[in-house]
Amino acid sequence: MTEVMMILGDFEFKIATAAFQSLERRHRQNKAVLRRVGRKSASQHINTDLGSIKLSGFILPHWNGGWGQMDRLRTMADSGDPHTLIDGFGRNMGRWEIIEVGEKNGDYFNGAPLRIDFDVTLQEYGEDAGGIDLVSLGLSIAARLL
Repeated sequence: MTEVMMILGDFEFKIATAAFQSLERRHRQNKAVLRRVGRKSASQHINTDLGSIKLSGFILPHWNGGWGQMDRLRTMADSGDPHTLIDGFGRNMGRWEIIEVGEKNGDYFNGAPLRIDFDVTLQEYGEDAGGIDLVSLGLSIAARLL
């Protein structure tokens, strides 16, 4: 068994650095509801919304990994780039964006936190391949009409 719990881009969540204690994943379906007169509304499956993952855990910066880990995660988030997410079993979960980084410092000694509680929220990156790009389709039709 490996000590790496998950890898996001080049950032490793593991016991010796930023160990998450919980992982919450949401996978919502996009449904359209048609209201009808005199009977129940009808539901139609349109597609799947982007998934989200929230990791919550803690860092002991004086023990291993150092104080710069949260700064690294914020820098990754600020880039706006999607990052490949690999779980602890080595499965590629696709590309994900960091949409929120939270931090709470505690247990101070000589002005430095001995414990940093964190949460990181990821959003699945909607790949461009496949499906219908309505903007490109509209521009293509407009160009042919002109």
